[in-house]
Amino acid sequence: MKNLSKLLSLLLLIAVLWSCKKENPTYSFTVRVINEEGVALPNMYVEASADVPNTLADFSGKTDENGEVSFTYEYEAVLKVRATRGSNPPSWMGCNFVKLEPNNNVNINVVVQPYDPSQPGC
Repeated sequence: MKNLSKLLSLLLLIAVLWSCKKENPTYSFTVRVINEEGVALPNMYVEASADVPNTLADFSGKTDENGEVSFTYEYEAVLKVRATRGSNPPSWMGCNFVKLEPNNNVNINVVVQPYDPSQPGC
């Protein structure tokens, strides 16, 4: 009887420890690109990255017909987001930042304006 009690206690302990296993959170975000009037813009090129050397946080894609593009990352981060149309130099550009939150899709807007060569950065 004593051994049975020890075995049941051990099994209960294992069950409790097994159920306490933490799942890895996901960090998702959606970028909506709009103009100054608030109109969503499709086919805009969106880049999101961390300003940290040798980071794996590097995303890119094009907005859909609703002016949105979504990404998922594995870690908490603050990312710089840039939206452009055209290249070298772009004809339109806008920037924003996003702070990723665990198991929560963060939505941000990026407002683009005509590119001004006298102000080439964000």
